[in-house]
Amino acid sequence: MTHRKPVASSIALCLLLVPLLAAGEKKNAAPQTSSIPIIELRGDGNEIGAEYAKELGPQIKSLQGYLDRYLKNDTERAKAMAAAVFFEATLPQRYRDEVASMANAIPLDEKKLMLAQCFLDLTPMTACSTITLPAGASPDGVARFGRNLDFPSFNMVDKSTVVLVFHPKGKNAFAAITWPGLIGVLSGMNEHGLCLANMEVTRGMRFPSAMPYSLLYRKILEDCKTVDEAIALLQKTPRQTANNLMLMDAAGNRAVAEITPTSVTVRRGVDNAALISTNHQRAQDADTQGRCDRYDYLHDTAKSEFGKIGTDRIKSMLDHVSQGNMTLQSMIFEPANRVIYLARGTNATKGIYEKIELAPHFK
Repeated sequence: MTHRKPVASSIALCLLLVPLLAAGEKKNAAPQTSSIPIIELRGDGNEIGAEYAKELGPQIKSLQGYLDRYLKNDTERAKAMAAAVFFEATLPQRYRDEVASMANAIPLDEKKLMLAQCFLDLTPMTACSTITLPAGASPDGVARFGRNLDFPSFNMVDKSTVVLVFHPKGKNAFAAITWPGLIGVLSGMNEHGLCLANMEVTRGMRFPSAMPYSLLYRKILEDCKTVDEAIALLQKTPRQTANNLMLMDAAGNRAVAEITPTSVTVRRGVDNAALISTNHQRAQDADTQGRCDRYDYLHDTAKSEFGKIGTDRIKSMLDHVSQGNMTLQSMIFEPANRVIYLARGTNATKGIYEKIELAPHFK
């Protein structure tokens, strides 16, 4: 069975919604190296939440109407709000402070904003693709990590990509490629070069008993420097939702963590092959065909062209596995260089990949 056509998921990414104001108009925005807004947020939970609201308050506030539109009746709203209350109890206090401070400063119903942080755990899967390549796969000797993020846009979120660079007090600085209103991470890199990106897998709904997965992945970037540290944190931390998580660090170490609430299965990269993950869990079997045509294409192309796969070739490979209008972000990480090439918008792989140097923003 393939996963060529994603299941429409919807909510968390209904969030966000109006085009961002130009970052140059933001008083506290970081100096820009591209047209994509890059905003730095510093301090403890209360300070980050207040600054987030100051920078993107109108865009975040638009979330409320879209959640109401998606949750079509009182029964759906009541169930979702109840789940958000239980999820809130699973969060570290600093994340609760961040959401509360942001909601207070906008102002916005805090429960609605908390709901935005957990909707991905309450909705069906969507399709995404990742490929990580060792230095030997490229003619220039640079290890790279390619990623497509696929979500329904409703002709709104495709316009709103932003790079948020968090400097949480006492933690690693990290960048999240995201949308206004989210405090978790779906795709990101930290100051040590550790990168991650998630792929959803088919799963059942569960009573909230662990933090939403995007916040678990944020915690990895805040607390870890290497792939091994990230895997250790995943194994010891309660997990709410089945997921695949691609990891790569500055030394070129690579691993896919296939996550369930009860286990973490790790498939590691080897020096002479790409490491790939899409929307199914396959344990140590990296080669069997027929489960996902996107996986099969990336696997076969990387194998046949190993040693010749530079940035431009990764872009074309990501374009081949694009989900069309559903692919809202496409990116290539260079962990050792702290660089991201990022394309955004509907059919993102057809757009321009802008180079973002993150090292200056991590200082």
